[in-house]
Amino acid sequence: MKEIISTCPRTNSNKKEFEFLAKHYGLKYSEKFPQNQGFTSDEMIKQIKEASICIIGDDKIDQKVLKECLNLEYIIKWGSGTDKIDIESANKNGVEVFNTPEILGKYVAEFVLGLMIDSYRKITLNHKKMNEKIWYKSYGKSLFNRVIGFYGYGDIAKSLTKILKPFNCEIIYSDLNDLNIQGATFMSLKSVIKKSEILIVCAPLTEATMGSINKESLEHAELLELLINVSRGEIIKESEIIEMISDGSLKSLCLDVYEKEPPKLKEEVLNNGNILFTSHNASNTIDANEEVNKVILNKLDEILGD
Repeated sequence: MKEIISTCPRTNSNKKEFEFLAKHYGLKYSEKFPQNQGFTSDEMIKQIKEASICIIGDDKIDQKVLKECLNLEYIIKWGSGTDKIDIESANKNGVEVFNTPEILGKYVAEFVLGLMIDSYRKITLNHKKMNEKIWYKSYGKSLFNRVIGFYGYGDIAKSLTKILKPFNCEIIYSDLNDLNIQGATFMSLKSVIKKSEILIVCAPLTEATMGSINKESLEHAELLELLINVSRGEIIKESEIIEMISDGSLKSLCLDVYEKEPPKLKEEVLNNGNILFTSHNASNTIDANEEVNKVILNKLDEILGD
């Protein structure tokens, strides 16, 4: 019997629908979830050896996996990022790859708004002080009228720009090309870094973007108060950026993604009140899960109904 295997925990909220659809087409459906952010390629071989269709999260699919998993016909990426899938090798092996783009951007944008307000108004820091029984009066800053820069102007940036309209912020961005976005100004990355008060990293991980946000590239970021990364951890040089927080050359930092997930962070870093850490969770809502799972169910129905 052919099998659909999900290694993405976010399918679980619609497990009954996945099981029903699989049964309708005479297939078995099962879920095998990683303890951490995703399975390594060696782990994936063990998990999806029998799969004809796999639904994956942040799991590694490389040439080795494709060579060993000979039953595999389709890979469906939960979400948009396919940087951990060797698409070229998949195509050579006759395995079709699908993803679910332009869905999660609005949910990540909502989360980023929360990070910005929390960082500027010191909400989490105030909460920690209250837990310590300290009546702490933090001096926060307002989000109104700030210059907000985007590194990568895709679905997340577009959604956040709409959300930010009432705050009367100036929106600037760097992307591969000028996208002629109304209400947003295209600039070089160097100019975006120099002019931004808040810099949001939401570019895809490529050879060009890997490690591009580092101490050297932020050297002339005199106005930068807050750096947020909700894309891929490898885009920033994590140790260098955290060092900038420690020496005061960068005021605040929010990280939802890391070079290695989960990260191994020193106690003094974890306790730094100028850094907000979250667990690669920016798009994770009940609503987002429902919306993406429905798209995947429709794609499965389309694939299996042919």
